Amino acid sequence: LTRTAHPPTCADLSLHIRTKMASSSIERAAAVYCRGALLDAVQRARLFDDAKHFVDMPLRRDPEEVLKAFDELSSEDQADPVKLREFVDLHFEPPDAELDPYVFYGWPDEPPFLAAGLVADPALCDFARALHRLWPTLCRVTKPAVAATPWRYSALPRAHPMVLPGGRFRETYYWDSLWIVHGLLACGLADLAKGLVQNLLDDVDHFGFVPNGGRIYYLNRSQPPLLCAMVTAVERALDEAVSKEWLPKAVATLKKEYAYWMGDEHGHAVRLGEFTLNRYNANWDAPRPESYWQDFDTAAGDAKVYRELASVAESGWDFSSRWTRAGGLAEGGAEAFRLKDSQATQVLPTDLNAFLYDFEVTMAELCEAVATGRRPFAQAGGASAPAEGLSDPSAVAFTKAAKQRRLAFDRLFWRPALGRWADVWLPEGFCGGALDEQQVLDGDDAGRRAPNCADFGPALWAGLATSEQAAASIVALQRSGLLGVGGAATTATNTGEQWDAPNGWPPLQGLLIEGLERCGGEPGRTLAADLAQRWVGGCYAAWRATGFMHEKYSTTDFGSGGAGGEYEPQVGFGWSNGGVLQLLVTHGKHLVAPTKD
Repeated sequence: LTRTAHPPTCADLSLHIRTKMASSSIERAAAVYCRGALLDAVQRARLFDDAKHFVDMPLRRDPEEVLKAFDELSSEDQADPVKLREFVDLHFEPPDAELDPYVFYGWPDEPPFLAAGLVADPALCDFARALHRLWPTLCRVTKPAVAATPWRYSALPRAHPMVLPGGRFRETYYWDSLWIVHGLLACGLADLAKGLVQNLLDDVDHFGFVPNGGRIYYLNRSQPPLLCAMVTAVERALDEAVSKEWLPKAVATLKKEYAYWMGDEHGHAVRLGEFTLNRYNANWDAPRPESYWQDFDTAAGDAKVYRELASVAESGWDFSSRWTRAGGLAEGGAEAFRLKDSQATQVLPTDLNAFLYDFEVTMAELCEAVATGRRPFAQAGGASAPAEGLSDPSAVAFTKAAKQRRLAFDRLFWRPALGRWADVWLPEGFCGGALDEQQVLDGDDAGRRAPNCADFGPALWAGLATSEQAAASIVALQRSGLLGVGGAATTATNTGEQWDAPNGWPPLQGLLIEGLERCGGEPGRTLAADLAQRWVGGCYAAWRATGFMHEKYSTTDFGSGGAGGEYEPQVGFGWSNGGVLQLLVTHGKHLVAPTKD
């Protein structure tokens, strides 16, 4: 596959997709939505306030006809914003035209955990009911035409109802879905949660991985691999007969996703001494279609920068000082930060590798359960360490992989002098291949880097901490400067990017609070309860003040939505609703709504 760095409109879909789906409907649609002169002209003319608007618009005619009509325009008309807008209005439908509301049957009046007495404060009970009533506003199904004529849509066909984040996000997103699933399960909506997860499993069966989101322009990258955690959460809510039919198929599909992250084809796996660890690595060297002009302005035609921007997006942390060498420093990082210096492909992230450790440990249990015909996780709480005495070959292999990754966490990610875990930076200019462990350790500068939320929550959540590490990390977290009145800030550096201070994000709060509960002993449980109160209290205060749930929140301005980033802050909001509902289930007996004062 030949890659052309410039012009950026000549980018191809990933080799994986092109190999498996050349001449397919996706390739036909990609000629409009992922590359080409029409995309370049419309996006660089900035016809819409949000670059995502155009690539979410369904075609009224087949892509070949529309592209032919565009080619027949004069060069002057192709460069004229008024003529371009007329062309778009003639040949494209508005965004959302491919979606219908999902009609609920048997909708429970309120979350079942309220009847169980799990929330004590009457105001928070009302909050829970309000969040419960938001689910129908976020649920959609794709119209039959999306499956019948997929080449006219950027949306991927979905066999089951979707729960959207809200706002500009008119499709499902990978890692958002874990907290949406938790919220749906809290509300007694297991069938809806199962359908959401099955859509993602279908993606793996179709593409070999879960795309960043449910659009063809997201097929160049994935997102944090949490599908295994979703399958586990849903399986626990299923009747035994349903689980016995569903789980073996789901486990077979999860093996395919694991191969995507661990194989050599996509560049996510890095050989470091005796270890195989993982990084984010998007297969894209052009502006992201949904953020076209922002990337074009940032990278100015540099294919390496385009790839790094897409790789940061694969991490879910788009964008942050965490992914820059100079911008992530504790001293002078905010002043040194430049978005075009992002280098996500040069990092072995703590969170990605913690998620894959959890994936390995969980898959060992799931494979053994399927092989022996029993329900997984007979003990409450799930697995937190590699199991022994397994008989299934796949379970044994996953256990071996988990043991190796746990050893790598102790030798590479854990920083005793800092009392926390930290990302492992690779040598400047690393392009793939094997590395020597000492070579990486010699270049380590974790002690100079500002702390971020991924230094704490993911490893605790995955059960990677020894009791000594957990105790040290709690002390380090309390001294880190990350903890604010509204929760845990994403990083300690304020650059104006949305995944930096002072913003707090629902998944990071959930991972941190659950991790502290899981590994932190009594000090961890105490801090977890405190952070749950700060986060739920801030979300409640913002909801009371604005009537909305926000995608992110300020951790310093209590009760305010977050700010910054490449698009306007959004409301809705799937993972915020789900995260709060989950915390109301686990901590609701002790949470109190903040007063107006």
